[in-house]
Amino acid sequence: MQNRGGVERERESGRPGPADALGRLADALKRRAASAPGPDREAKAESLRRHVQDYLQPRAADLDAPLLVVILGSTGSGKSSLINALAGRALSPSGVLRPTTRKPVAIGDRDDLGGRMGSLAQRTGLDMRTGEGARRGLVLVDAPDFDSVELENRDKAMELLEVADLAIFVTTATRYADQVPWHVLGRARTRGVPLLAVVNRLPEDAEDADAVLADYRALLERGKLVDSGAAGSLAVVAVPEGALDVERDALAADAIKPIRDALDRLVASHDDRRALARRGLAAALKGIPEAVEAIAGQVDEEQRSVAELRASADRAYGAARQALDDEIKRGTFMRAEVLRQWQEFIGAGQIARFLAEGIGKLVATVRSLIEPAPVAPATEVREAAFADLTALAVQHADTAAQRTATAWSGDRYGALALAADEALWRASPELAERLTTDLEDWARGIGDRIRTLGARRKGWAQAASLGVNVVGTSAVLAVFVHTGGLTGAEVGITAATAVVNQKLLEAIFGEANVVAFVNGARDDLRQLLDQAFADERARWSEKLGATGDPKLATELRRLAHEVAAMVPA
Repeated sequence: MQNRGGVERERESGRPGPADALGRLADALKRRAASAPGPDREAKAESLRRHVQDYLQPRAADLDAPLLVVILGSTGSGKSSLINALAGRALSPSGVLRPTTRKPVAIGDRDDLGGRMGSLAQRTGLDMRTGEGARRGLVLVDAPDFDSVELENRDKAMELLEVADLAIFVTTATRYADQVPWHVLGRARTRGVPLLAVVNRLPEDAEDADAVLADYRALLERGKLVDSGAAGSLAVVAVPEGALDVERDALAADAIKPIRDALDRLVASHDDRRALARRGLAAALKGIPEAVEAIAGQVDEEQRSVAELRASADRAYGAARQALDDEIKRGTFMRAEVLRQWQEFIGAGQIARFLAEGIGKLVATVRSLIEPAPVAPATEVREAAFADLTALAVQHADTAAQRTATAWSGDRYGALALAADEALWRASPELAERLTTDLEDWARGIGDRIRTLGARRKGWAQAASLGVNVVGTSAVLAVFVHTGGLTGAEVGITAATAVVNQKLLEAIFGEANVVAFVNGARDDLRQLLDQAFADERARWSEKLGATGDPKLATELRRLAHEVAAMVPA
């Protein structure tokens, strides 16, 4: 093979080249598009990714691949008439109906219409033609009108600009200063694509025509858009009013002769084609850092906002979790009727009378009180206690969600996250069920500890085995209701229950064991609730997605500069 592509040379040298670096950049842009907040930012990253993947990578891999020449222009400017003239036949219909070009049309040699042209045709609906008028080594495309009333047509025109090796820009004497064409020309400059300019329908009066051309050239030069080296010495081609070939629905052959001759020179010279491809690739690679910086700058901006969003969520959930812990410490969240039911079952008054008579009599009393009871209310009391705690936890989670949502609603990225999931305004629907399950698992763990502790205390194992369910419920209530945080205003049923549970457990297991046991159970409960609130808080970060990825902006900039440094010689 006389002229090997970039990939072959990279493999032979063993060094990574532009194609490799471009692949990594495309991957990073894909991640950015997937995580970008808002369709405008997603589209910006996706557009650049396609430019990298569909133009830069294939061109960097093979400078000898056919050139893609895209004819761009506003509706009614004469694009279709130009490609018909270059093809020598009526290839793309023109007319008064707007938009004129609804479907992009391409003409090229049969061997040139494969590869990237095939994938481009699938995505843009490109109608590929061959036969008469095709030029080997060039593929000519009549793009849809970039100012079309149909958004899809505009998008296709801009996408074709992104993959062009050479752009022929067609305007008219009356519309060359319109704002929309200059937006497209600005993108062509940023992208670095070589550009040929055509002014159609120039006035018959020579002075008027010269004035239009001079003004247009000055505008192009100020915008740094004219590339006289793109195809010979061609800069701006003038086409007078009425220069038409009606039979072919085309511009007159002599009017567009400079363009046809320039394309024919590219067909005739492999070196010229390769030089144009190299120049276009080099300009596009040099423009990558600027294009990437626009995206990386957005990521930086998002980082600052996301950091504050996360901090506001941390504050809201931290405050809610602390408030829940404070209520548990006070021991007043449980319903009085639940505590009273438990007191009546244990027989708090009888136990209190026997406390001074010794542990042995107390244990006997406990056994006598428990054994005759056909059905102990332990399960019902424990479930009621769990229901009270679950309701309280959900209430505080709701408060945290509302505070976070209120703070986020005033921020662009927070508002987008909220719009994606309105359920963020409340605690997650599964929180109550999740807490119920976790608390039941926690209670089973307490039961296992009771059996272990009872087996270690000789003489008291039998007392503990009288009813692990009952003793376990008493231990649960000892965690929920205790005297440590009570004030004078909170005595009564809560304080009485706390005393009963404490004395009962001490009578069975000993004071030192009970303190360690209850503290351990309390720590397990705290971890259980910590994890539940952490998972509630995590919902908010999940909705931000990778928006706040702190490494993405740095990675994008590094890859962009790596790519720009690999401009082909």
